[in-house]
Amino acid sequence: MKTIQKISLALLILCAFTVNLMAQNQIEIVIVASSHDNSKSTQNFRAIIDKLKNFKPDMVFGEYLPETDYAQLEEGHWAKKAFKKGHDYLERLNPGVIKNPSKQIKKDQQALSSFAYYHKTRMNLAVNYAKIWDRGNAEYQIFLLENEMKKRFGKEEATKYSEMFGSQDSLKKAGLYRPGSEYSKIYFPLIYELKQDQIYKMDCQTYDKPWGEAWAKMDSLYKIMVKKAEADSTSDEAKTVEAMNVYWKFTPEEAKVFNADAYAGMNSKKYGELDEAWNLYGGRHFYGYAGFPTDALKDMVAQWVLRNEGMCKNIINQAQAKNAKRIVVGVGASHRIWMEEILAKNPNVKIINFNNL
Repeated sequence: MKTIQKISLALLILCAFTVNLMAQNQIEIVIVASSHDNSKSTQNFRAIIDKLKNFKPDMVFGEYLPETDYAQLEEGHWAKKAFKKGHDYLERLNPGVIKNPSKQIKKDQQALSSFAYYHKTRMNLAVNYAKIWDRGNAEYQIFLLENEMKKRFGKEEATKYSEMFGSQDSLKKAGLYRPGSEYSKIYFPLIYELKQDQIYKMDCQTYDKPWGEAWAKMDSLYKIMVKKAEADSTSDEAKTVEAMNVYWKFTPEEAKVFNADAYAGMNSKKYGELDEAWNLYGGRHFYGYAGFPTDALKDMVAQWVLRNEGMCKNIINQAQAKNAKRIVVGVGASHRIWMEEILAKNPNVKIINFNNL
């Protein structure tokens, strides 16, 4: 009996040790639901930056496409068009081919890590990032030049900057400088204050075409359901539409709380449920409701999940390569709950909600 008790105690100790070791080796990830346009926001962004800074992330990710993925996109793809304007703008001002851009970028990063005010080096770095289709880091370096470095330029540096980048208005028109974006408001200042040299990219557009097809089908069937509801207020479709109209609204009290702090609101459980309903025609909550095109929505959700799984995979692969322990991911608010659900299934990941920091 004593031998059995000793073995049982040893197993308990071993299990406790294993659980503790797994917890220590977990990657802590904060998925921050963010607004892509903050230009008219009254949000206290300084408080958000400080909260994330106190978390001490090893890596900060943005919803940017990895540079190698652009070559796989068709010319008319929206993600390619979104950066092509800025890419081509800088190419016109800075023509020429770099023999080994990756090597030059690494060299410039090293120089700036020893002294941040090599302004011409930073200008070259921004251009080289754009040339290799690294939108996130091209924008990050331009943000630093506009907000941190420009005021320190000498006369020659100011002239060079004008030659290489044109005016601030031109940079805005080219989509290279976006003062109202979540990056300019939160993530670029965060990275700079953490003294990190880049933003990491995690977007995935592999499934965009089937996603668009599934979306179009669902949209068509949803409109048919609504028309039936409007034609007959006693129909099953009318009851479902009425239930949807109730489900996807804030109560006045909830709206008041959300408006007081939009970023806290976007990262709440309630907002996650509503955002899914708004963006996915009612969302999973309405599977099986009378007259609701459940199968079409399931097809749409399947493609949405694939995109979010691809984004999560990009995060984990890069985090493991860097042996990162704490990560911040700035992402459009509609992705948060899906990415949290996916990552929570990974035993090597611990999800921390932004509001719990």
